[in-house]
Amino acid sequence: MTQQQLPHQIAELIVKHYAGGISPEEQQRLNAWLVEDERHRALFDSFRHPAALEKDMAFFDSLDLDADWEAVAVRAGYNTQRTGNRRRIWYWSAAAAVLLGAGVFLLWPSGQRNEQRTALAGPPVITPQPGGNKAMLQLSNGKTVTLGQLADTVLSEGGSRISGNNGQLVYDAAGAEEVTYNTLSTPKGGQFRLTLADGTAVWLNASSSIRFPTRFTDNDRTVELTGEGYFEVTKDHKPFFVSVNGVKIVVLGTRFNVMAYNGITRTTLTEGAVKIQLPGNRAWQLKPGQQALVQDNNDVKVMPADIDKALAWKNGLFYFKDDAMADIIAQIARWYDVEVVVKGPLPARLFSGNVRRQASLTQVLDMLHYVSGAQCSVEGNTVTIQF
Repeated sequence: MTQQQLPHQIAELIVKHYAGGISPEEQQRLNAWLVEDERHRALFDSFRHPAALEKDMAFFDSLDLDADWEAVAVRAGYNTQRTGNRRRIWYWSAAAAVLLGAGVFLLWPSGQRNEQRTALAGPPVITPQPGGNKAMLQLSNGKTVTLGQLADTVLSEGGSRISGNNGQLVYDAAGAEEVTYNTLSTPKGGQFRLTLADGTAVWLNASSSIRFPTRFTDNDRTVELTGEGYFEVTKDHKPFFVSVNGVKIVVLGTRFNVMAYNGITRTTLTEGAVKIQLPGNRAWQLKPGQQALVQDNNDVKVMPADIDKALAWKNGLFYFKDDAMADIIAQIARWYDVEVVVKGPLPARLFSGNVRRQASLTQVLDMLHYVSGAQCSVEGNTVTIQF
């Protein structure tokens, strides 16, 4: 039995065993698998506990199986045309197969896992929640306004009308003459959408900010970004500039994502054209499907982009594809607004997988445990990850 076949076939054999519908030949194959590794027996025995099994199924249901896992499985040659309970079983084992194909053990828990479940039983523990629509708007006079999920907001700034609700802020500069500057900032665990006076739409990720005029002049359209934002720029004869980390991004009408954390700037172009400018009149042109990487304002490195990965945060996903564990932990810390304490050396290998950003912190930490073997615990706002 090959490793690629293993998750699907074994998942079905185990379910058949406990459902009482396994054939003698299938039982023989299952027995042979059980004696291969003590971890196989541990996994098999964990199915005896309905509560534990339900937790595992809930975890895999939180994965974006209809999107990424199934697409990868199809490319790997798996038959995904399943229905009913068999389809759900396939989903569960497909998640394992995809990660196993990437060189990661997924359904093979350590011998400590069942002990952890027992230890965690008892009163419910309140853990940090996923992020949501929240931001802070700073007006030109220094006044700040807290923006939330649903609250209606109507303001006036320099003759421009500002309206906001349900995670969006819209600027209307009709009739405005004065140009003032506002700053929209998202905290850890926050995201927000902004429509500028020219109709350009901006999505801000967690721990990000954008400084912008309430009305654009006749010369150009310039905004300043920190953190990460996705832009859909309205076409206009005036050029649009994004200033970030000492880099100037020049556009006329296009869609692109900019991620600028920890001194590294990644610009990913999905539509149109942008130009990356550095001091000294150095410039690089991007085409759709390309990404520009700038570190410490050195030369730009242009490469093919993984659009799905670059826009995953905007589409409500954590999407990891050959990512370092440090980068994965940083994303989790920003979105769940937690402090992470890492014990032991970080794994040198890279990891792949995805899960919805609205999954609970416990589910995301379960994912880390499954793919890396890390032991995770939460106490208040602190997450400890032991490798």
